[in-house]
Amino acid sequence: MAIQPGGEVWEDRRRLSAAVDQALALLAAGASADAVEVEGVDFKEEAGRRARGGVVVPGQPRSEAVASQLADEVACLANTPGGGALVVGIADDGRLIGAASERDWLRHRIHERVDLAPAVDERWLPDGTRLLAIMVAESREPAENTKDQLRWRVGTSCAPVDRSEWWAERLRRQGSDPLAAETSRTVSAVSQGAMAATRRLLRGVGKNDQHDHSDREYLTRLGVLLPSGRLTAAGVHMFCPAPRTVLELAVLDVVGGDVISGPPDLSGLSLVEQLGEIETRLDALDSSVVLQSGLKLDPIRRVPWPAVREALLNAIVHRDWLPLEPVHLTWVVADASLDVVSPGGFAGGVTSESVLSARYSRNPALADLARAMGLVERQGIGVDRMYREMISLGHRPPVIRQEPGPQVRTRLVGGQPLSAVMVSLGAVSPADRQRDLRVAIGLHVMLRDGFLTAETLAALLQVPVEEAEEGLDVLAACSVDDESMIRSTPAGPWLPARGIVRRATGDPRSLEQAQRRGLLGWHRPDPRAAEKLVRAYVAAAGRMSSGELAAITGLTTQGALNMLVRMEGEGIVRRGTTQGRRAHFVLADL
Repeated sequence: MAIQPGGEVWEDRRRLSAAVDQALALLAAGASADAVEVEGVDFKEEAGRRARGGVVVPGQPRSEAVASQLADEVACLANTPGGGALVVGIADDGRLIGAASERDWLRHRIHERVDLAPAVDERWLPDGTRLLAIMVAESREPAENTKDQLRWRVGTSCAPVDRSEWWAERLRRQGSDPLAAETSRTVSAVSQGAMAATRRLLRGVGKNDQHDHSDREYLTRLGVLLPSGRLTAAGVHMFCPAPRTVLELAVLDVVGGDVISGPPDLSGLSLVEQLGEIETRLDALDSSVVLQSGLKLDPIRRVPWPAVREALLNAIVHRDWLPLEPVHLTWVVADASLDVVSPGGFAGGVTSESVLSARYSRNPALADLARAMGLVERQGIGVDRMYREMISLGHRPPVIRQEPGPQVRTRLVGGQPLSAVMVSLGAVSPADRQRDLRVAIGLHVMLRDGFLTAETLAALLQVPVEEAEEGLDVLAACSVDDESMIRSTPAGPWLPARGIVRRATGDPRSLEQAQRRGLLGWHRPDPRAAEKLVRAYVAAAGRMSSGELAAITGLTTQGALNMLVRMEGEGIVRRGTTQGRRAHFVLADL
């Protein structure tokens, strides 16, 4: 069986599935496992299935050891031309012992470990043995395993491969990424200033192992210096002098106001040097502030630096390099806002409605270079980080949209961090969930709307409702002041824990700041805010009782009832059909 490289993902999976069927048919016909195993199909027994003396023991449905074992195998196959398939449930000696792992759980754990989501199918043999067939499509970029190693299949085993060899093989077979192409440039064309700028940038992210290698060794490790001694186009882009300004930063006092500082001419500097120059200027502009609520915290930047860096690097890595115009950055002093505009629209099916959930790189060789340098996280994580960093400080979520040109604009608006948000998120237990994007967005929605639904969470996470319900499970498992982070209601929506409300509304000055920014308007609301809350809640739940309104707003039940009765008189709501304890109101225009 031969796996053809370069096919579409679905075609690869179809071929891999057919290869698995063929291998299992040969096995059923009496062929040995060694004879059936070919380069594209590998048999595996789950880790931990052997006791003393080699006795096979029952497996566990959710074994972290199995997930790590298979994640490494998946990464290896993803790096291999044409991908490959794993058949789980066949012992090393060829015996059919079956697979115990839960299919969906295993796929999710593999994705968490190596950022790859292979197809996982159940296969049932005539004797009732259950197997798992894991189909792994060829990756567009090098895939590191759980130990941060690059490996691919050689024959029937995994072997180490360096980045330059990986990209050289990809280019030889496909030539699909122009930035992976070999150029005529050599190490002598690399600017010494580029190496110095790289060291400074890596110190900024806590990673600087460049000094342990010569320039040639370092560039080879990054995969941009090929065995021929020539640089890839991505290496030239990053480390060789650029004939023009690639990054252009303008500073305004207010939107549409005076230019305080125009963009300098950075032509002649390499991309990494220009990046260092721009980051130095942004570092000076993004001043720190101290919260006024009495919190003993270190000074906090008005726009969180991880979000700034991710916005800048995403614009570089994912831009269209055919147009000659630079990436335009605009910093507005009065708003503490940063706009980053990169040439080229969205690609690979990504839209403004899917930037959090979609994964695609227009320039995989350049993206891999930035990742190998330690400048960015694995693909797609940067947008998640931008969202988390912004909303965790009480700022509005980033705006990432396509505009005519086409071009992609990323907008970050910072300012004074909100202690109402920070103290609420800082009280979440376990502490590692404070870095969970689902927790940060769930808290943001509850502080903004007063309640949370799976549909609202799905819209902001840009995932199906079923996946957002998993996020609700995470929120329910978290606690604030020994109470679940979310409280259920009879009508369905979830309310924030009482501890969150106490912390978020306890400081009048912080509460006022949050309400000016569109948060906590539901706490003891004025008539206008109350109408907005009731309309939104009834639209989500179909009805609202005085008890539910009181639970959200902090009003007494009688005060909430009086508010609903007043809205009834204004024609906003009307009474439902039930009476007594189940009495409720619905929108009058429904």
